[in-house]
Amino acid sequence: MPRAAAPLAYLALALLIYFDALLTYIAVGHLGAYEVVLRFVNQTPSAIWLVAAAKNAGVLYLMLKRRRHPWLDYTALALLLWHAAVIYNGIAQLAAGAL
Repeated sequence: MPRAAAPLAYLALALLIYFDALLTYIAVGHLGAYEVVLRFVNQTPSAIWLVAAAKNAGVLYLMLKRRRHPWLDYTALALLLWHAAVIYNGIAQLAAGAL
């Protein structure tokens, strides 16, 4: 990954994490989806924002360590692709449940 594009990957990853949290909040809070592994999120859907903040703290840690370990940029890219797939799956499930 080009060094100039790496910060954009970290930013996109952070935004996708919050969008994933929004989809989870909608699914758990309004549709009664209980496939979320974290029990406290099922009991209190607003707790998903704490999980998203913790994930983004990890993203910030990766970004701060990337100068010493350049391969972390590829880790961030893999996480970005993973969250994109998760969000696509979440949107598809919400659309199927709404129909």
